[in-house]
Amino acid sequence: MITAKFVVLCLCGIFYFMSLGLVYPVLPGFVENDLGGGPVAVGLAVGGFGLSAAVARPLVGPLGDSRGRRFVVVWGCALAGFGILGNLWAVNVAVAVLFRLLTGLGEAAFFVGIAAAAQDMAPEDRRGEATSYFSVTVYTGLAVGPIIGEALNEAFSADAVWIMGGALCATGTVLGAMSISGRPENAPVGWPTSFIHWPATRPALLLGLGLMGYSGFLAFIALHVEHIGFAHTGAVFTTFAVMVISLRIVLARLPDQLGPQRTSTMSYLFSASGMWTIALWQHIVGVFLGTALLAVGQTFLFPALFVMAVESAPANRRSQAIGTFSIAFDLAVGLGGLILGAVVALSSRPVAFFVGGSLSVVALVVSRTVARPQTKYIY
Repeated sequence: MITAKFVVLCLCGIFYFMSLGLVYPVLPGFVENDLGGGPVAVGLAVGGFGLSAAVARPLVGPLGDSRGRRFVVVWGCALAGFGILGNLWAVNVAVAVLFRLLTGLGEAAFFVGIAAAAQDMAPEDRRGEATSYFSVTVYTGLAVGPIIGEALNEAFSADAVWIMGGALCATGTVLGAMSISGRPENAPVGWPTSFIHWPATRPALLLGLGLMGYSGFLAFIALHVEHIGFAHTGAVFTTFAVMVISLRIVLARLPDQLGPQRTSTMSYLFSASGMWTIALWQHIVGVFLGTALLAVGQTFLFPALFVMAVESAPANRRSQAIGTFSIAFDLAVGLGGLILGAVVALSSRPVAFFVGGSLSVVALVVSRTVARPQTKYIY
């Protein structure tokens, strides 16, 4: 399964997600301090790209099936890079949000294409393992990116971060073109009768609910860490990413062994515990402990539910299924940032983290009642 093309594909993912990671420790302070935005503006700027990505997913999914995975990966990576570079011209919150929305359009295309390409390269009986390995590239990028972004911001300025983000996306664009084949022979012609692949909506719902608290973590943890007096905010993002990377490598087959029900239950409980720890123990030790617990919770949720979505569609509709499934990620990041931003505006960041943890409990209840997952779909 681990071929040269698969390795290059993973490198493409690392460079792309590194570019996204650069932004997370820098953008909240840029919006709040340089542009004069409040908590809701911070939440919208950080998570707003998820809203535009959610709108685009139903279109780029079928496009990835008909035009090929390489088409959407290359154009998506290039567009995301331009969206990051656009912060060079952000003179107010509205412009920053506009370019963030543009980044979301690129994210929609890139992720659908590269995730489908990784599944195309994987043997059928090792899809969960392949998903774990592929997702390691996501968190490798998100582990290294914040360190580089924070260092560039301190040594130079936020402008250096935006330029580096564009350069990393340019590199990812080239690697994507090298590793992914063009339009497949059995590609469907024309648009599908429905842009939503309905069997994938069940795992999508469970994923979205499980990510709501995590979106608040991304939006506000940097400001929270600065408030309690710890200077190196990038270390928190790196701790989270390194833990996810390590667990997904060492325990790559765990979601296949436990099954989606037990895996998601474990994920929701750890995620809630992590967010509550950050909320209640307002010390740097509490931040790192809560981050570690949240990392355990988020490690296995995506691989288990992603495979359910992939198995709900034939190979020539795989991008459409992934597009439908990944809408949940976009909505969780976008709406979670807005909802918890409103909580911050009305109360405080610790209260928002507590609410974020409580949303994981809501997700657990839903997974056990109205949206119990199945191991296979009939289609």
